[in-house]
Amino acid sequence: MLPVPVRFGLDFGTSNTSLAVWDGERSDVLPLDPIAGAAMPTVLYVRRDGSSSVGRPAIETYLEDNRTRGPIKREYLPLGFKMVSSNPFQKPVDAVILTDVNSPGRLFQALKTFLGDELDVRTNVFGAERGLEELIAIVLAHVRDRVNALVGTAPEEITIGRPVEYIGGAAAEGRALTRMRAAAELAGFKEVRFVYEPVGAAHSADIVRGTSLVFDFGGGTLDLAVVEREETQLRVLATAGAGIGGDRCTERLIDDAVAPRLGSRAEWGPKRLHLPAFIVNALHDWHALSALNEKPLLEALDELVKQGAPRRELEALRDAISLQLGYEIFLTADTTKIDLSSVLAAILSYHRAAIDVDARLTRGRFETLLAPLLRDTETLLDAVLAKAGVVAE
Repeated sequence: MLPVPVRFGLDFGTSNTSLAVWDGERSDVLPLDPIAGAAMPTVLYVRRDGSSSVGRPAIETYLEDNRTRGPIKREYLPLGFKMVSSNPFQKPVDAVILTDVNSPGRLFQALKTFLGDELDVRTNVFGAERGLEELIAIVLAHVRDRVNALVGTAPEEITIGRPVEYIGGAAAEGRALTRMRAAAELAGFKEVRFVYEPVGAAHSADIVRGTSLVFDFGGGTLDLAVVEREETQLRVLATAGAGIGGDRCTERLIDDAVAPRLGSRAEWGPKRLHLPAFIVNALHDWHALSALNEKPLLEALDELVKQGAPRRELEALRDAISLQLGYEIFLTADTTKIDLSSVLAAILSYHRAAIDVDARLTRGRFETLLAPLLRDTETLLDAVLAKAGVVAE
């Protein structure tokens, strides 16, 4: 039996979201996701009919919906109003929008990474413009409804963890907190508080005495805090953060083990031609890979094969794009990453359509791939310890 809820704490992460309830004596982490349990993937899937799903069900629905789809078809659709020119001699014209007409739905992941972005961009979701706050609000509303189903009350107050440093420059913090607060309010929360994620982790670890370093390594960011226990209080001596997360580790594996099978290192012709950089860079980013699913680009890949580009790799690339396999590939690489944390070697295996990957990866190779991220981590550690005025023991 779950405790009578008093306070709720939300960890809205880049990769996963979790929520704990505190009754004054103990805390319980709720099983937000009916499939994944306490760690709900921070994923939103919106279907063409406007229905939405969140978490692992969203991923399963997205994958099922896209197994048989072809290239995106785009058409100009009227918006129902006219645009007036500043030129008095030019007649008003019907406003139109270029939108896809055959994709079954849109999948959104890593929404947190855009909170501090300078651009206040709205995205077209099947003819309806949605802002970042609105998309996050759908996820948070689902969380609130799930809590209501589990404990019998929909919380109106929420404490949300926040990174030490947001991606997006000096003014990112203000933008991010404003957007996150707006999203929570749209979802039905009336009082919203924020706490640094590593500080929340320090409280969760129940540090009883002395000075400690909190190392909060998430999917999108690394957040550090040096804290000191003073009787019943936890004093924060220093904090630091950077965009170093688990997803970047997964991307390194894709670059090394999967992308070459999709033509990332292919050369052809006397001029030693390569794939354009924007395609190569998209191979580890399923969002970007999905956006390449356009008929002109697919036809261009076919033309490259005729000009001497390696058929096997480019057919695999074409299938990865046209069958929307980017997210499946990411999940496969992510599983291999997790395996390499506990075993000395693992096989990254993915076979779908023309894609044929069986890559053996050792722990040593994985550590080599992560070396640049580890150096950045060491730099951040040195900085937070210096800021706190302490040395590692």
